Parts: sequence; C-alpha cells; structure tokens
Amino acid sequence: MNKRYWTNITSGKRIKCLLILFAYAIFDISIAFSNDDNGDSNSALAASLREKAKQCEKTGDIYCAIDNYRQYLLIEYKDVKTTYKLANMYFDTRNYAMANNYYDTVINIKGKKYPLVYFRKGIVCMNLEKYDDAIESLTKFRQSYRHHKDPENLRKLASVYIDNSYWAKNQTINGAEFEVQHINGSLNHPDIDFAPFPVDSTTLIYGAVYNNISIGIGAVRQIYVATKESGQWKTNGLFDEGVNNPGFNTGNAVMSADGKRMYFTRSRKNWKEEDICEIYLSEFDGIRWSEPYKLPYPVNDENYTSTQPAIGRNLRTGKEILYFVSNRPNGKGGLDIWYTEYDSKTETYKDPKDLSRSVNSLGDECSPFYDEVTTTLYFSSKGREQSYGGYDIYKAVGSGNSWEDATALPKPINSQFDEYYFSIFKNNKEGFFTSNRPGALTLGNGSCCDDIFSFKANECVLISSYGIVRNSTNYDIYDNLNRKYHLELSYPKDSAVLSDVPVELYLLNEKENEEILISKTQTDNVGRYHFDLERNKQYIIRVRNYGYFEKKVNVITTGVNCSDILNIGTTQINFLPKLNFRINIYYDLDKFKLSDQAREQIDTTLLPLFDLFPNAIIEIGSHTDSIGTDTYNLKLSQKRSESVVTYLISKGISGERLIAKGYGMKYPIAPNTNNDGSDNPEGRQLNRRTEIKIVGEISSIELNE
Repeated sequence: MNKRYWTNITSGKRIKCLLILFAYAIFDISIAFSNDDNGDSNSALAASLREKAKQCEKTGDIYCAIDNYRQYLLIEYKDVKTTYKLANMYFDTRNYAMANNYYDTVINIKGKKYPLVYFRKGIVCMNLEKYDDAIESLTKFRQSYRHHKDPENLRKLASVYIDNSYWAKNQTINGAEFEVQHINGSLNHPDIDFAPFPVDSTTLIYGAVYNNISIGIGAVRQIYVATKESGQWKTNGLFDEGVNNPGFNTGNAVMSADGKRMYFTRSRKNWKEEDICEIYLSEFDGIRWSEPYKLPYPVNDENYTSTQPAIGRNLRTGKEILYFVSNRPNGKGGLDIWYTEYDSKTETYKDPKDLSRSVNSLGDECSPFYDEVTTTLYFSSKGREQSYGGYDIYKAVGSGNSWEDATALPKPINSQFDEYYFSIFKNNKEGFFTSNRPGALTLGNGSCCDDIFSFKANECVLISSYGIVRNSTNYDIYDNLNRKYHLELSYPKDSAVLSDVPVELYLLNEKENEEILISKTQTDNVGRYHFDLERNKQYIIRVRNYGYFEKKVNVITTGVNCSDILNIGTTQINFLPKLNFRINIYYDLDKFKLSDQAREQIDTTLLPLFDLFPNAIIEIGSHTDSIGTDTYNLKLSQKRSESVVTYLISKGISGERLIAKGYGMKYPIAPNTNNDGSDNPEGRQLNRRTEIKIVGEISSIELNE
C-alpha cells in the first residue's frame, strides 16, 4: 500500500488522511540468476522473490515490494493476480507509465476478472495525457460495471473523467496568467515536501519527510520552517517547541492571522487498528508554543479521519471558522471539506457541516486554504469538471456553507499530475502549491514524490472600486424618535457625507439565485468606502441603515480592466446614527426578575424598536445601585440584562440581534446618597435601570438563512 497516504480501508475505500506522507528509499536488489534452466530452480527462485516481496509489504517498504514482484513476474508472467497487485502498486506510487503497462497485461490475460482495471487504467491514461485512451477505457468500465454494486459512485465519476478528458485534450496553455517555478535551494529534497503555509512575506512553515537510515532518521513527516534570504527560500530545520514528535507523523500546519494559534494534524491507530488523522492545536503566549492538545469531539471522531485544517472567519460574527477534511458519513462522496465554529458560550465546537456541492463532489476533496482578504476557498479535487487528471486546484468565493460554484485554476498551475496544498500571500499575487509534476526532485520515477512550487500572477488580479454615501433629508423619523424617546436628535444637513455607515459587498450567484456576503466595511470621515473586486463578476453593494430604507447598488465588472479605478458613485440614505437611550425598566432591591410593569414597558416601548429597525443589533445594558460589592453588582446587572433578553426572545426576537451586558454600579445617573451621607432611595431606584443601545447591524440575508 502506498505510504504517501495514511490509509484506512473501510468498505473497500482507501481513505487518504494527510496525503503524501511516507517515502522510502529504493533498494537495489541484485538477483543472481542460475544458468541452470531447471524448472524446479526457477520455481524456487520465484517463490523466494514472492516471499521477499510479501516481507517488504509487511514492513511498509513498497519500493522493495515492487522490485521483487516485478522480478517474480519475469518468471511467473501468467500470475494475473500478482500482475494486478503490481499494477496497483505502481498506481499508488504514481508511476503511471509502469501502471499502464501492467494494467494492459491484466486486460489481455483476464480483464473481466478485475472489473476496476478499466477505471484505474483510465485514470492513469489521463495522468499520461493519453486522453483518447482514457475515454476508451473509462467508457468500457461504465459498460462492464453496469450490474455491480457501486456505493462509491464510480460509474458517475467515470462519466466526469470522460467529460474532463474531452475537455483537457482541447486545452492549450497560454502562459499569460501565472508563472510557476520549482523552488530550488535547501527547501525541496528527494523525499516529500508539502503543505506550504506562508506565515508572513519571509517566513514559511511546511511539512517534509526525511528518510536517512544511516543517521537514524526514519520516514516520519514533521513540520519545518523556512525563511526567504536574498530572494531564495531556505529551510531552517524543524519547527521547535513541542509541536513535532518523532513518534507521530505530523503536518498540515496553519497559523491564525494574529500568530497565536497553530492547527495541525497527527496520525494514530484508532480502536479498530485503523490509521486515522486528528487535528491538534498549539497556542503561543508570546514566548513559547504550548503543549499541543487534540481538539475534542465532534471535530475529531474515533471512527473517522479529520485532517488538513484551514482557518476562515464568519463575516457576520467575526468568529473563527475551522475548515477541515474528513471521510465522516453524510458527505457528498469520498473525502469532503467540512467546517465548524467554536461556541465560546458553551466552550464547545458546533457540529461540523459538509460544504455544499458548489465545493464538494462525488470524488475526493482535500487541502483547503482560506484567503480572508478575498474570502476565497482554495482546495483540490478529483471529482470536479475541467480537470486535466489527478488532483487539480479549484477556488470558490464564500464562507460557511454559502459558496459560488468552484472554478478550476488554469495551466500552468494545474496539470495532468497532482496539485494540492495551494496557499497565497496577502498581496494575492504570489504563493505556493505542491505537485509531483516533472521538475520535482524524486527518489525513483519522475512522479512518485511531491515538491513545493511557487507561483506569481503575471496579470492584475483585483479591481479597485470606491463609492460615497451621503445623507438624504427626511426628518420624520427624527421627529418620531425625539418625541417618543426624548432623544433630542439634531437634524443632519442634506447631502452631507456620512461616516461610519456599514457597507456590505455580496457576490451574486445567478445559478443558485443567491447573494453571498464576502466583505464588510464602513465609510470613512469623508463618506467614502472601498472594495477590491474580481473581474467578470456580478456584485451587489448594500448600504446598511439598521433595515430602515436601505439602499442596494448593482456592480458588474465584465470588461473592466484592473488598471481602472471603478467609481461606484454616490448613494443617498435617510441615515440614522447609533442610538443610545434609556428605557424605564426598574427592579426591586437585589432582584433581577421582571415585574408585570416591566414587561408592559418592554412591550410598549422596546418591542416597537425592533420593527422600526429590523436589522439592528441592540445591547440591553443593566445597572445597579451602590449597595454591595463590585463583583456582586456586576453579576446582578448581568442577570437583569439576561432577563430582558430572555423575555424578548419569548416574544419572537432573534437572539442573534440581542446582547446582554451588565455594568454593575459603575455608571450611576443619580446620587445613591444625599449630601449629608444619608440614604437616597429615589436615586438608588433610578440607578437600578436598563438602557438600550443600537450597536450594530445584522445582515437580513444571513438572518433568514
């Protein structure tokens, strides 16, 4: 079995945990053939070779096994079972030319006995750019496999690969968009190098497998660090601290934007003695990295693999989203990309969700990377359209479970070989990926092992755009608020520029009739906002106003050059400032439960605000008098705010629009005592109050998801 994968066989599936793991030195085995043509002697030699091959398999030395099986078949060339095994070994080690030869031998001897041989040969032919042969073989597979059980949807995948072969053979490389280079120097080496993650413009963390028996280094993957010096990337050796452990295969490291959290993967055997992968987290305190700890269930699951973490962000809440790869049930097929979010209230991870079919396919998906600058997910797939063969890299704009349809990156980034572990710098113009294409350093054949490649975008990527928001005079709402809540709001000037106005950018997915939130900003002190847009896209810009007479602007970038600055124009709104006013909800001494009078006050005064501003996020802030300690009063005021929030939720207000905040006794509005030091019951009663503050806005589109 190919040790570039950690494998777990379940219902016939090969589950690839971390992708590209072990690489082993190829041993030169000299076999002295006897000049004696005695059949018994040849049989004995064949038996010896076969036994050596089996022993190599047991120890995990796949190249040793391949060499002995190959020499065994020179004698026992009619052994179709071993021929098929050897073909699959060449397939797993990505020696496509040899795999193709041995699959042909199987087909010529007894192809019907091995129904998957045409499927695997078709994949191999795609990797060899023999697309007509791939079409022929995959078509035969679909015909011959018609009456077999197909839980892995191989016939459907074969149809995808047939379509991709027709597409790929008509493609040409224009070389205009990207320039790709193999990274020379000390970074890549003949074993495997993979999973590059740029920490900053001069620092890179990545995974590698070094195998040097002479100095006691086995084939264990670990995390390494590289720096850029004089324009060249050079390794600085192992990532120190306690992250690496020579007893475990470790890799796929990604770091949070603030540099304080690093997620990565380790492998082990589960209770079924199956190799699975699990996600770990180490945290940086400014001096050192903490001892890594395994993320709890439901991120990690004893029965399934969880690997290849990627860090994103919930655009609405600002909370971190963890994307990862898993073979857990209820996915789209094979390995899928899932996501979860940490719930700080319960200190648990939410149940993972499988990404939509805009990303996941019937085949395997792997190595997600999320670019927060452009809200783009990059990943690799073996089951999507417009593939040259093997794993190809795709991208999709979105977040959580809302995505545009993924599109493949062009040549020369994608090829008929495997491409994965895409990552990109914040400048959106250069980055890295891993591939086994020609040019990679290799132990044996030209495509067994992976190296890290760099790329640069030769063309501009993003279009700079800006717009301005101004006030449109409508004083009715100001009059109503001043009259009902005694706010004394001043009238803004007509056509005055407006600062701090929330503006959101949505990508329009026409196929799904969906608006995908991809960016948020606010106007500056001259009323101006800015977005970077991709070419040939349709966008919607929403100027937010707590749901009160908001404005929508359609923007199309078809035919716009990156050198142009796109002027979106002026948007006028009846703008409302962030409001802060007091609702007279009072409490008895040392109490937090709502009275009937308090409920009536909420019904008549507070609830109408949620109708007036249907997208507003409202803070419920409660206060106490000065009796008791600071700690006690903070807890009491928090309970008072939570009692109001609970009541509002019972009235149908979404909890996502409510914030409960306790301020204790820090902000009195009346004296708690008189000038002579005596108690002031009336003042203390006024201080035991709840106040209302509009602190933000929630997207109406997200609210209805």
